[in-house]
Amino acid sequence: MTPVVLRRTAATCAALSGVVHLVLLGHGGLLMSLAMAAMAVVCLPCAGHLWRGESLRAWTMVAVMSVGMLILHLGLMRPNGAEAGNPDGLEVEVPHHGGGVELAEMHELLMHLALGLATTEVLLVLAAVCWHLRSLHRQGRGRAARVEETARSRPRRLQEKTTSSLQLSRTVK
Repeated sequence: MTPVVLRRTAATCAALSGVVHLVLLGHGGLLMSLAMAAMAVVCLPCAGHLWRGESLRAWTMVAVMSVGMLILHLGLMRPNGAEAGNPDGLEVEVPHHGGGVELAEMHELLMHLALGLATTEVLLVLAAVCWHLRSLHRQGRGRAARVEETARSRPRRLQEKTTSSLQLSRTVK
């Protein structure tokens, strides 16, 4: 079982990813909005599962979705991203409005935030896997020691049984 801090940090990152995707709902065309809604729908339940208790399914979903987000975000963020293979529906059409932080700047900021969250989630999943493998190794070492001890004690037990059965047979005759 992974530490609560690791699990809850991953849950917080997943929840923040879901919120970022909800904020990005209005940025882009219909297909982009549907993709953002789908990502939020996937992120938020995983966050809840990881917060309450760990499960292999939740960690797997976080890993798969985070790697997918990294690939997608890096593809969308590279220069000439729309010409370099983005599907037409995923092109970001951000209108420019006056005043404050422009929508285009906010979109870029949110993309970088989402990329950072996805990277953090991948690192947390790797840490959880390392923690789990380490605990399995510790359990395995204990199991191996018990098997070795049993193997060493087996000849003595067999010898004791043989000796006691010989003594019984001698007393019976």
